Amino acid sequence: MAQKTLSGLVGAALTLAAFGAAAFWTAGLTASRAAAEQAVVVASTAPGYAQGQLVPDGAAVNVPDGANAMFLFANGRMLRVKGPFDGPLDRMPDASGWSGVGSLVGGERFFQTDLGAARAVGSPLQKGEEQVFTLDPGRAGIQCVKSGGTVLVRKPADPALVPATLREESRAAAATLRWDKGATVPWPRELPMTDGGAFSVAGPDGRVRHNLTLRVISADGQGAELAVRLAGAGCATQAAALLDPVRDSVAPLNLYLATDRGLYPTYRSGETVTLVLQTNRDAHVYCYLRNTRGQLTPIYPPGPSASSLVEGHHTLTLAGDRMPVPLRAAERAGSLSADQEVRCFAAGRDLGADLPGRRDAFRPLTDEAAARLERTLNSLKQTELVMAQVILRVE
Repeated sequence: MAQKTLSGLVGAALTLAAFGAAAFWTAGLTASRAAAEQAVVVASTAPGYAQGQLVPDGAAVNVPDGANAMFLFANGRMLRVKGPFDGPLDRMPDASGWSGVGSLVGGERFFQTDLGAARAVGSPLQKGEEQVFTLDPGRAGIQCVKSGGTVLVRKPADPALVPATLREESRAAAATLRWDKGATVPWPRELPMTDGGAFSVAGPDGRVRHNLTLRVISADGQGAELAVRLAGAGCATQAAALLDPVRDSVAPLNLYLATDRGLYPTYRSGETVTLVLQTNRDAHVYCYLRNTRGQLTPIYPPGPSASSLVEGHHTLTLAGDRMPVPLRAAERAGSLSADQEVRCFAAGRDLGADLPGRRDAFRPLTDEAAARLERTLNSLKQTELVMAQVILRVE
């Protein structure tokens, strides 16, 4: 009985979440109007797609069944794709006649709108141009700076890089940054700031920790255009920072859960099961396995000391990443079904102190503990909460 009530509770929560997202959309437009151009990922539960990632013009996009993704074009058009979909964004099926809210709540696979996402992002100055373009010497890889003006360099979070020495080997030029009077310092004059300039970063011990490459771009234009430009230059992290306000407005917390065999897997008794999950923002994730007796067993986090926090847009595999205990398909007993079910919850805050079973991972919950889990989830009125499930069928 507890299982059925829990299903009803989660279904209601998902309906409310979908309606909340729909409130941000305007009436739908025909997808055939979409111009063939570059786009940037705003939010995604589809493995392989992260916020701030560039989708080149004409590139095939793969969104598996059960996942979804939102893409932003430079002109401010937003496109939401619900899997399964595999193909270029400019070849979306004709969606004429759809209504915006009805389509989204009703589960239509494609939805686009001239939401004015460029205005939602805002100008770089309104959304913190200094933060978007301030360099972080503690982060390796490509970083973008705006052409013209003063470029600031923030103090690294890693104390082993304070002070930090930047060196451009091709010109034998170097400078040491100390941050004695604040959290930022200007880019050193002795180092040339050119597009494609490569620098090594070393700590006070002289050991090179990593390298960074500068890309110099124009900061002109609306926010959506700038986000695409940043992504195109390889500065996905900075593009993601600019896109946070749009994601927070139109993409509520979401969770994708499947297996390495897809959303509808079939196993033989005893076979290894690999779960695949991804959230569209940082969230706390909790997973339970319903066994053939209907009992719920906590399987993630895998213990009381293990963190439930999952980084958004990073694909997690279970067992594997952060969960060493293998999962196996149940053994069939005569003619009885050996099907199992995995349910995962993603929440906007840590629920570890409230949920039963954290100290008894991989042990079935008692009936009382299962009922307490239901009551706890039912009481989370002000907490963002979503659920996904997958059935593990056994031949």
